[in-house]
Amino acid sequence: MDATQAALSADDFCAIHNLYARYNLYSDAGDVAGYVDCFTEDGRLEVQPLDFKVAGQAQLREHKERDANSRGGRYRRHWNGSICLEPVAPGTAHGRCYLVAYNGAPADLPVIADVGVYDDRVVRCADGKWRFSQRLLVMDASTWKRT
Repeated sequence: MDATQAALSADDFCAIHNLYARYNLYSDAGDVAGYVDCFTEDGRLEVQPLDFKVAGQAQLREHKERDANSRGGRYRRHWNGSICLEPVAPGTAHGRCYLVAYNGAPADLPVIADVGVYDDRVVRCADGKWRFSQRLLVMDASTWKRT
């Protein structure tokens, strides 16, 4: 496929960037429904080297519910940087970005909890929304414990 057939429009580019933002905001807020809606029905999340894998919206929902309930009143903030999007085929893109995530107690400054790189497959679904079909997070370092 040549690049002109797989090019991302400016609207698509912005919509995918917004997907990355929604994922972080919903995840940090513990908004389970919003978080799950960032994935396709069969979407997958994998975190290495922690050997964590979930697949499908039911497992994603369970994961985010456990995560949100395990914070003990602490807050979480995700920052993605250097988001790089490359078209793969019409309606499909490969995305990569850096992750820095922070945890903190209310009224306290946060501390870095996770640093890594996301490697994503993003697809435009039948409803026109872009969603993650696959997210691989390779951690450089993490305080994260599988919940």
